[in-house]
Amino acid sequence: MKYHPHGSVLFCTFSLEEGLLLLANPLCQAIVKTCLARACALYPVRISHIIVEATHIHLVLVVINPDHVEAFFRHFKTDSAHMINGLLGRNKRTVWCEGYDSPVVLTPKRALIAIAYLYANPAKDNLETSIDRYPGFSSWRMFQSGEHTRHWKRLRRPQFTTITRDANNLRGYTKRAEEILASSDEMQTFTLQPNAWMEAFGYHSAEQQQKINEHLIARVRLLEERAERKRVREKKRILGKDRLLSQVLDTTYRPRRKGRRMWCLSERRSVRVEFIRFFKALMHKARAVREKWKLGDVTVPYPPGLYPPSMPKLANALGR
Repeated sequence: MKYHPHGSVLFCTFSLEEGLLLLANPLCQAIVKTCLARACALYPVRISHIIVEATHIHLVLVVINPDHVEAFFRHFKTDSAHMINGLLGRNKRTVWCEGYDSPVVLTPKRALIAIAYLYANPAKDNLETSIDRYPGFSSWRMFQSGEHTRHWKRLRRPQFTTITRDANNLRGYTKRAEEILASSDEMQTFTLQPNAWMEAFGYHSAEQQQKINEHLIARVRLLEERAERKRVREKKRILGKDRLLSQVLDTTYRPRRKGRRMWCLSERRSVRVEFIRFFKALMHKARAVREKWKLGDVTVPYPPGLYPPSMPKLANALGR
């Protein structure tokens, strides 16, 4: 069960089942941009920050309509999977892991920590020394520049056909991206809302938001410095911008995942305990409603904020 009340801040993560398929090249970035803009247009959520790595995506969003969250991820994953499979010459293959992680962020401090972690991820994963040099898709430059609106081409699934062996490189990806983008005249708008998460916690003044954003940037730099010191101790190197750009689509990579999905995030244990107690009570109520539905009593409403299952089939039509 997931609980996404209106106005809540979510730290979301969703991952590829296998392979390195969300690369930094122009072709992969075109897929991310068109799918992101289209999903936001159809199922509006307020995206504050986002970063895409080769195997997964992190983003922080604010819920407008709880029903839109599930639909947003479903649309993004479905459209991008069809496009990626088209490039790989595959048909009806699973690309994304089932579901997504979306804990509710309960405090502004924990939200800031989550966003700093998001932007420091390339340094932590030894991809680049800083988010400034990371060539993959992220909202960092939009956040830093203050230009929060982008106009991207709307692309269609049939435009993404199999990449030939001789074009399976940066030059081939760049050429294919240029051809696909040139063949589309339809534009769509994506708007980043980097301060939406602060507004969700009651910080509305421009002065407050500026100070918090300065603190956020300082936190990102601190995490990047820690990652650099760790690399020196362990005698490791970064992959680097050039190698990230020249990576080719790889279906053989098997990501090593660890950790567990969380219901909420807070630096204060008492706040977490209170939320978990409330959420468990809500789930208990939801299970009771489902049992009544199974018995035919569908007049009992499902608890608000949760995603109700489909109504049970209580009878089958008899054919002659």
